[in-house]
Formats: sequence, structure tokens, C-alpha cells
Amino acid sequence: METKKRELEEQLKRAQTKLEQAMKEQGEACGENCDWHDNNAYDLAVSLTETYQSLVDSIKKQIKDLK
Repeated sequence: METKKRELEEQLKRAQTKLEQAMKEQGEACGENCDWHDNNAYDLAVSLTETYQSLVDSIKKQIKDLK
């Protein structure tokens, strides 16, 4: 069980790093003018943010369920 927990914690760290990067890219894509309308780069960043947030949540639940 400890091995599984360590693996999940490592996955969580990687997923959180990717989430942080996606959120940064989302902000950068939006730009100073908050130009989100018809902005493909922003739409992609939002999609990645949602995907990585879901992954982070899933891994956290798996870790919690191990206890």
C-alpha cells in the first residue's frame, strides 16, 4: 500500500506541475486585454486546465481512498 501511495503522490506532483503550467498559459493567452473571445490559444489552455484539474482531483481521491 505504501508503494502505491508513493506512486500516486509522484503522479500528483507531476499533474499539479502540469496544471500550474496550463493555468499560466491560460493567463498568457488571454493577454493584457483579457481577450478570450475567439482566441484559440486561450480555448486550448482552458481545456488543458480543466483536464489537469480533473486528473489532480482524481489522484487526490485515489490517495484518500487508500487510507
